Amino acid sequence: MKYQFFLIIFLFFIGTNLISQTSPYPKDKNGNEIKPDWTPSNPKDSAFGADETLNSKSLDEKRLPKTTNFWVYGASIGSPASINFNLGYYWKDIVLRGSGGVWGPQWKGGQIDLGYTFWKTPVISHSISIVGGYFEVNPFAPEVGRGGQSSYPTGVNIPGYNRRDPTQEDLLIRSYINSIDSNVATYLEYESRERQKVHLTQRYIGLTYDFLLGNFFLQLGGGIGQGDYRNPQLLLQMGYLFNTREYHD
Repeated sequence: MKYQFFLIIFLFFIGTNLISQTSPYPKDKNGNEIKPDWTPSNPKDSAFGADETLNSKSLDEKRLPKTTNFWVYGASIGSPASINFNLGYYWKDIVLRGSGGVWGPQWKGGQIDLGYTFWKTPVISHSISIVGGYFEVNPFAPEVGRGGQSSYPTGVNIPGYNRRDPTQEDLLIRSYINSIDSNVATYLEYESRERQKVHLTQRYIGLTYDFLLGNFFLQLGGGIGQGDYRNPQLLLQMGYLFNTREYHD
C-alpha cells in the first residue's frame, strides 16, 4: 500500500510537468499565454521602416557620357611646334582637330587633322587621321647628322659658307678665300661657326593613329614632306585634353 501511494504521487508530478510543457508560450501573472501577433503585413511595406524603402530608380542603368558630338581642348607636346594648343570636335564618326603654337619668329608650327573614329565608347575613342602641317625651328648648335635633318643652312648666303655640313666643293672655296684674305675667311668662319642657331623648316602630310582615353590624348604616325628633314618623319603628340561630353539617359 505504501508503494502504491508513492507511485501515485510520482505519476501525478510527471503528468503535471508534461501538461505544463505542452505549450511553448510563456504565461503572464494571470496564467494567460503570451503569444506574438501573427497578423500578416502588407508585402509592399518595408520591414526596416520608411527610411529603408527601396528606391525603384536605384536599379536603373547609370547615365554615361555621350560618345560623339563633343569638343576637346587642351595642350600637348610633340610635333609640330614642340608645345601645342589643341582644339577639336568629334562629330559622329568624323574627327576634326587643329594643333600648334607660336613661340618665336622662327619657332612655330601648325597641323590640321581629318580623322575617322572606328571604335568608341563613353571612355575610349580610337581613330585614324590624315594630317598636314608646317613648322619652323631654330635649334642652337645642332649636331650634324642628328635629328633627321638633311641640310644645315648657316644663314650666310655666300658660296662655300652657306652649309653647316660642308661638301668637298665648300672646303675648296673656303681654302681659296683663306689664301686670298685670311681675315675675311676668319670672319666667314665665325658667321658659320658650329655654335650658332640654324633655321629649319618643313612641310608634311601623313597618316596617324589617335587614341583618346578619358582626357589623355596620344597621336602616333608618320609623314613625308619637303624641307630640311629627311623622309619619312615621325609624327608624335601626347597631352591632356578636356572635353565637353554631357551625360545622357
